Amino acid sequence: MAKRLSKKWANYRRRYHYLRRTVEPPNGPLYLNVEPTNACNLKCYHCSIDGSRKRGMMDLELFRRVIDQAWDAGVYEVALFLGGEPLLHKRLPEMISYVHDKGLESRVYTNACLLTRERSEEILDAGLDFLGVSIDGDNREEYEAMRVGADFDEVVANIMAFLELKKERGQDRPYVSFQMIKLKENPRQFIDPAFIARFDGLPVDEFSFRNPHDWRGEKEGEISVDTGERYYPCQVFWSAMSVAWDGRVVGCSADLNGRQIFGDLSRETIMDVWNGEEMKRHRRLLKERRYEELPLCASCHALWYNGKDMRLSLLSQLPPFEQLRAFVYRLNPKKWRQERESRSPGAIRSRKQPD
Repeated sequence: MAKRLSKKWANYRRRYHYLRRTVEPPNGPLYLNVEPTNACNLKCYHCSIDGSRKRGMMDLELFRRVIDQAWDAGVYEVALFLGGEPLLHKRLPEMISYVHDKGLESRVYTNACLLTRERSEEILDAGLDFLGVSIDGDNREEYEAMRVGADFDEVVANIMAFLELKKERGQDRPYVSFQMIKLKENPRQFIDPAFIARFDGLPVDEFSFRNPHDWRGEKEGEISVDTGERYYPCQVFWSAMSVAWDGRVVGCSADLNGRQIFGDLSRETIMDVWNGEEMKRHRRLLKERRYEELPLCASCHALWYNGKDMRLSLLSQLPPFEQLRAFVYRLNPKKWRQERESRSPGAIRSRKQPD
């Protein structure tokens, strides 16, 4: 296996090409979303899936074809998730193992309804790096209003059993992140400390809650989201690719109904699609602020940002600026801690629970 840059330095390179608005970046996506299935066992209030896309399970041969290309294309992280519940795919553990054996980081996001002991053992054996648990409510009433069809107590019991098994085995991985969506209309814009306390002594690495996404405007009027005043081209087109279960490359992780198709990895390579004419057209129009010509992007709130100039923020993360910033923050650790807690990782902003 050929050597390549560390993930950190590859991310610096990606940021460089984003800041330059390179229409045809020389390296492929850093992150790959691969959909094991778009079938789901729940009907969540905040989900945009409308049933227009045929349901199916990704064929393992197609999956291997995609992952085999990923290393050479510059992918570092593979999320086995897009528009469905990944635990519905019976061969998910094999998928995780295949990503792991290729030297790539693996992620799974789940509603945990199907996280049985058997599934937990398989996931832990497979070498998963990150498990995101979507549990949108810290009490039965809130949770079951959002996650329609799920039972709050059963899901919490599944998660606790998984964590106890992980602790029993003494495994550091996967990193476990609780991710909770709170609608802006909800007056309780925090995670109840009593809920967090239920997991004392168990290996949970992070509790966070997120702003809802309007799914490119498809849930506009139903879900209220923050809209910033500053325009910035979406970083997704310089960092990530999303692959549906049938191999088609959809617009982004918010395009759950496949409104925009960029290519088909059952017939093309990752790099063919990444720098194909349609992807380059999207980068060019976003660069020129002609986003209204792109149905995928025209109504998406992720193009808008409040706060300091994002370009300065991105530049500050490039060496040697990062080294200088680290030196300054060593002199003022309180300021560093405040910035870290308020930092936005992407289109869907995450707010960590304060200590």
